[in-house]
Amino acid sequence: MGVPKFFRYTSERYPCLNELVKQYQIPDFDNMYLDMNGIIHNCSHPDDSNPHFRITEEKIFQDIFHYLSILFQIIKPKKLFFMAIDGVAPRAKMNQQRGRRFRSAREAEKLEEEAKQKGEVLPTEKRFDSNCITPGTVFMARLHEQLKYFVKYKISTDPLWSKVKVVLSGHETPGEGEHKIMDYIRWSRSQPDYDPNTRHCLYGLDADLIMLGMCTHEPHFALLREEVKFGKTTQRATSPEDTNFYLLHLSLLREYLEQEFISIKDKLPFPYDIEKIVDDWVLMGFLVGNDFIPNLPNMHINNDALPVLYKTYMTVLPTLDGYINEAGDLNLRRFEVFMQELAKIDMEKFQDTYADLKYFEAKLGRRPTANERREYKPNNDDTFNVNVDDIKANKPDDELQALINATQDMFMDDMENGEEYEETSDEEANMEMEFVLHKKDYYMNKLDYSKVTDEVLADQAEGYVRAIQWNLFYYYKGCPSWCWYYPHHYAPYISDIKGFQDLKIEFELGEPFKPFEQLLAVLPAASKHLLPAPFHDLMTDEDSPIVHYYPHNFETDLNGKRNDWEAVVLIPFIDEVNLLSAMEPCYQRLTEEEKKRNTHGPMLVYSWTPQNQGVALAPAYFPAIPACQAAERGVWRGDLQLAPAQLRRGLLPNAKRDLLFPGFPTMRHLKYQTSLKKCKVKVFDQPSRNESMIVEIIKENETEDSLEKAAQELLGKVVWVGWPHLTKAKVISVSDEKMRLHHVDKQNNNVDGAPNYSTEANFGNLHKQWISERSTIIEHNMNRLGIELGDVKIIVHAVNLKGYKYVVQDNVQMVLQPEWCPRACGYARQAVVASLRAAAPAPARIASPRDAYPVGDSVFLLARGDHYGTMATVVDAECIRSGRIKVCVRERPEPVPARRAAAAPYRTANHAAAACGISAQMLSRITGTVLVVSGQRNEFPTENLNKINVGLNLKFNKKNQEVSGYTRRCKVSNSWLYSERCTELVQSYAEHFPELFDSLASSHNKDVYFESDLFPNEMGKGKPQEIAQWIKNQPHMRAARRDCGSEALEPEEMKVLAKSLERQLEELKGKEKKVTLQVKWNLLYKPELQSGNLPPDPAADFQLLDRVACASRRLAAPAGAAGTVVALAPPAAPNTVRLSDKINAEPTFLVMFDQPFPGGMTEDLFDEPRFYRMSPSNLLNLSFGRKLRGLASTTPPQDCFLSQTPNLLRRDDGHHSAFANYSPPGDKAVSPDNRNHAQNQNVVASNGPPNQDNATHLLRSLLKISETDSDSKKSKNTSEQNRNWRVKNDSSSGPIPMSQPPRGPPQPQNWRKESAPMMNSTRPPPVYTNEWNNTYKSQPPLPPYPTFGQPFQGPGPSQIPFPQFQNPHFQQRNQPFTFRNQDNNMRGQHQQHGPRGFEQNPAFPKHLPTVGAVTANVTLGPSWNQPNNQAKTQNVKPPATTNTNTNKQSAAPAQNNADKVPFVPLQVQTSQRRIQQPSGSSNKQDPGQNPTPKSNLPKPQPSNIPIVQQSQDPTSRPMKKKKPRIAANLPFQID
Repeated sequence: MGVPKFFRYTSERYPCLNELVKQYQIPDFDNMYLDMNGIIHNCSHPDDSNPHFRITEEKIFQDIFHYLSILFQIIKPKKLFFMAIDGVAPRAKMNQQRGRRFRSAREAEKLEEEAKQKGEVLPTEKRFDSNCITPGTVFMARLHEQLKYFVKYKISTDPLWSKVKVVLSGHETPGEGEHKIMDYIRWSRSQPDYDPNTRHCLYGLDADLIMLGMCTHEPHFALLREEVKFGKTTQRATSPEDTNFYLLHLSLLREYLEQEFISIKDKLPFPYDIEKIVDDWVLMGFLVGNDFIPNLPNMHINNDALPVLYKTYMTVLPTLDGYINEAGDLNLRRFEVFMQELAKIDMEKFQDTYADLKYFEAKLGRRPTANERREYKPNNDDTFNVNVDDIKANKPDDELQALINATQDMFMDDMENGEEYEETSDEEANMEMEFVLHKKDYYMNKLDYSKVTDEVLADQAEGYVRAIQWNLFYYYKGCPSWCWYYPHHYAPYISDIKGFQDLKIEFELGEPFKPFEQLLAVLPAASKHLLPAPFHDLMTDEDSPIVHYYPHNFETDLNGKRNDWEAVVLIPFIDEVNLLSAMEPCYQRLTEEEKKRNTHGPMLVYSWTPQNQGVALAPAYFPAIPACQAAERGVWRGDLQLAPAQLRRGLLPNAKRDLLFPGFPTMRHLKYQTSLKKCKVKVFDQPSRNESMIVEIIKENETEDSLEKAAQELLGKVVWVGWPHLTKAKVISVSDEKMRLHHVDKQNNNVDGAPNYSTEANFGNLHKQWISERSTIIEHNMNRLGIELGDVKIIVHAVNLKGYKYVVQDNVQMVLQPEWCPRACGYARQAVVASLRAAAPAPARIASPRDAYPVGDSVFLLARGDHYGTMATVVDAECIRSGRIKVCVRERPEPVPARRAAAAPYRTANHAAAACGISAQMLSRITGTVLVVSGQRNEFPTENLNKINVGLNLKFNKKNQEVSGYTRRCKVSNSWLYSERCTELVQSYAEHFPELFDSLASSHNKDVYFESDLFPNEMGKGKPQEIAQWIKNQPHMRAARRDCGSEALEPEEMKVLAKSLERQLEELKGKEKKVTLQVKWNLLYKPELQSGNLPPDPAADFQLLDRVACASRRLAAPAGAAGTVVALAPPAAPNTVRLSDKINAEPTFLVMFDQPFPGGMTEDLFDEPRFYRMSPSNLLNLSFGRKLRGLASTTPPQDCFLSQTPNLLRRDDGHHSAFANYSPPGDKAVSPDNRNHAQNQNVVASNGPPNQDNATHLLRSLLKISETDSDSKKSKNTSEQNRNWRVKNDSSSGPIPMSQPPRGPPQPQNWRKESAPMMNSTRPPPVYTNEWNNTYKSQPPLPPYPTFGQPFQGPGPSQIPFPQFQNPHFQQRNQPFTFRNQDNNMRGQHQQHGPRGFEQNPAFPKHLPTVGAVTANVTLGPSWNQPNNQAKTQNVKPPATTNTNTNKQSAAPAQNNADKVPFVPLQVQTSQRRIQQPSGSSNKQDPGQNPTPKSNLPKPQPSNIPIVQQSQDPTSRPMKKKKPRIAANLPFQID
């Protein structure tokens, strides 16, 4: 639990502290420590609010193992992996544990009772009682045995685990998990061979881990925890793969704290020591409360308690003779001075309360009663209301006089020396008396004192100071006493904590409780089944001597907090003597197994050993380990205890603070100054409301360096960027507002004496782009990092380091080569560090190719062909000198996935609302967010009121997210579409709560509703809460959210695809065979030979339905496992500290693997865990490498706007309509089967002109293109051999480049009639490149491509040197989502012609430019239909006989309209084409096929203006492209 809100407050006050990291960005760590209880809770009961949730023990253990594997894989510790589970806690912690368990048991019972009252049928299985996660229970004993098995299994099978020492400190070892970790760190520091530069990573969810880490004074310490999403509507990630992780750098926190207290550096009468400042900062953190002591009154973090403490400390410390916290020893005299200064806050806070009292008295004419005056919960009926006038006239009683004396002393202490005492006014006296009464009321009602005397106040002060000292001992030296605890639920007032400087504080160490003793001390009676049966009666029997410790009904007190989980649970404290005496008679009835569970045990240390330890059996659920190679030994708690003289406190002498360890941020390398401002820095999802420390960079030189000088210093060099999170980057260009200088490799491109850069003027769009980039840099540094750059005049463009890769050099040695990101990022010149002292990188662990590819090792093949992506075994590496390695590979044909139109259609809002029986506006509102405030309507602002969401949360406009299977956003109109499942959910919602729909229908224009607005007749019955719980139990809450625009199969389509693949895999069984090959080393991929985020095959791209294979050995998905891509998610935009992460973000893919596996994810309609979210760096694309794309025809479903079966915008009959819903006129409409027959008739006869297919005819009609007479005659007289040029030239070498002039005889002119999407030769087709997505309007030509001294797998011309930021000024609206390697579009087009499309591209007529547009991929239709789902066109050989009359009839319009072609409406054109087919040849219409709906679009009027088409010599150059006159705005796109 730790310190509530401390993590968020500290993170927002110091914005650079938290770093949202990906796996490849985490620095090297030597030791990793896990506070395991957070993992156990997350994996066993992730949703406590759902009474229907059930989980098996096997599933819990599997999830815990999977989570541990992911965390180990992320950090990859080099030396130590320490897993700590909470054992028996000190007595001081049991009070908090007891309150938490009582509250959780009551909440669980309440949820079940409410569900039963509503008539809900709960599962028959018992729910998981989270209270069983306590030492001594059967569950914890089983978990301990399972973890022992898991560690042995990983050490025996995983090479990474075998290289580290693994420590398992289980529930048998006394102590809290995090404090057992601290004990181990203190013991390690005391060893003579300890390295003071050890890098530590501590995983845990408690906020007090920040203080624990700072107490160690280790220079390289970071905390790892899951991404925190604050807010009630946020969803917690259900798997570690979907979880982002934060690294909180304590080394950077130390530098922030130095700036926090920098103002007193020169005011201290003793040496300034930041390590001692850190110790005092830890002490101040205790005053806001933690797990062992309550917070002081008025000391709440959300009320700016920490800044008050810091200000008080800076006021007091210069007046002292030393620091307050002396490495764990509290200096009482100095601490009392600090508390006296801090006591002023008591009266300042009471002034607000006093003003309320006076306002009440003025309004009502009387003083408020005690119940009216108290802000806290009354629980003492004897409290009385005292009149101040009576106190003045009469002598008060003893306890009141004691409080008066204490308050007067506080005022006297505030007077400066020599200052005369002045009589206070009546108003001041009244306020003083009211404050006295206020404190008396507090002690009597909160602390249950019947009288408040001087002895009571002294006891309160002594108890609190003793608690502070116990905490300091516990954090710095270990547990000082197992039996001490703070005996109150509340802390005293600060003004009453005084007179303790001569206090003698000593603790008795004692012994920890036994496990069953702790269980009986912390569990409620509802969880008695977790204890052995002999103890049950002690908790429930009325005659039990301790039954009063287990109340069924108890009260809670928020005590100034806002959330229920922060409330104080008012239950009695356990008396240790009574508890142990009551338990004594029960021990003799325990079984041997129970007696064993009631004992303490050692921590277990595991290490890899070459000796086979034999077979290790699993306790349950899992297979045995055939050859265990994990050696186990026990270490008892006493072995790690140190004497005070052995402790090494503070920073160790040999720590290298001035040396940069990559991955550990520091602000030391630039000059800066800090200030505290409210700048709304956005560290998390919301802007900060409090002050943040703003760091302003100070330029070293007053005069700005010239651009040429910056170019000479930086171009082509490796520098450090991203301050203070410094990372390596290679500079490729520098620029200012007027000029851009690009790096040119002097070795290859320059003449001696010439500068090593090329120049380019910054004007026009380039200048606008530069301004936008500068704004992005400034805003990112200020809004996310709190860094004020000042005036940015020079931008340095650099590509960040992406990773390292081993390559074979001269066939004899392995060399580690850096790899750079593909896109450059801009940095302010003043924030770039040119050089610094960094820690030496680890030596290369692989020296020779034989070490890299040992015999028996497994690798992946990258050779294009049937073996691509196959896992192979190295047979012989002796031939490496020839550049080849002999491997044995197992061949297996791959199934070909095909997409079927299995998903239910999506409807527009009007159609979906009509199906639900509500209005479209109501549907839009109920599927979004509907916020309700409990109670009657009032005029107070609703921003700070608690709200309940009764909307279905099926769409998220701000986050631009949709819910899979329920909602979808149209990419053209940007409107929402709804599925059949969505309408059924809304109908069910309306049936269960009709009164809500009636109320919303009458008042649908409000942003926030009150309970009285929606439920006037059911006020106070918890109706909003009931609705919210009903919504939470619906299946859509477990459906996946995805970004709008993501390409993904619907759940129904995934189910059909899975069945198809299973059928194909069954047919392919038995067709595997082994083959031995000699492969070049650069065509082998071994994941261990590279680090970072490097893809196995940089040339590969990914599309929907691609067959892929897992190429990583460190994921839950097995290495080499094959699957199919079923969803592509665009790159996320995380709130990262590095701007380059946003620019180089990559998409992620949801892969449906052929076989389920442990740790896999489940999706809707699937029960087996066979899904996994993968990144390009972990995948090999089999469809790309084996040329499988286009082998199976697909029928992709599209957005349907009506309730009938969806009309596909791209049909297999060749019709590509530019309109969303096309239908011919009613009298000429044909059935879908007739359209299919028309497609079959679209074949060229042996004699006669070819029939124009629908797409070509449609395109020509829309563009008003027609053939000339000469073209028509020439086309009519060509032979069949020339007409089928595509078949004839199938074996040609490839297309002719655009710039190459045509050679040889002219090609026939009728090519366009057979390649449906091709345009007329008189106009070259437009070429659409990446510039449509990434450039601003018409961008001038880019500068020369920079070259480096080594091969640079880096940016392409569209990215270097100026990356395109997501700036609203330069971002295209409705931008289609594109993936990496978009230059593979041409290759992807050829793949559609068959499996041999890579080598044998069809040769186009030489008079045409060979552009990607003139292939079968040109489609006329909205852009949402095009990516990766294009209908595959095939080369069709003409049949022997065809109806010649039909061909003549279809060719007639082209001949007759050569001179004068009127504009014919699109519907008429298409209907004419469809009606022109032999009668009686159509198949019978499918009875299940609904008739095609008519289009409601207005019919365009025909135009009589002729379009004259000039003939063109096929050998002449194409005419200048003219702006086409188009009937509709066609969204052309090339895939």
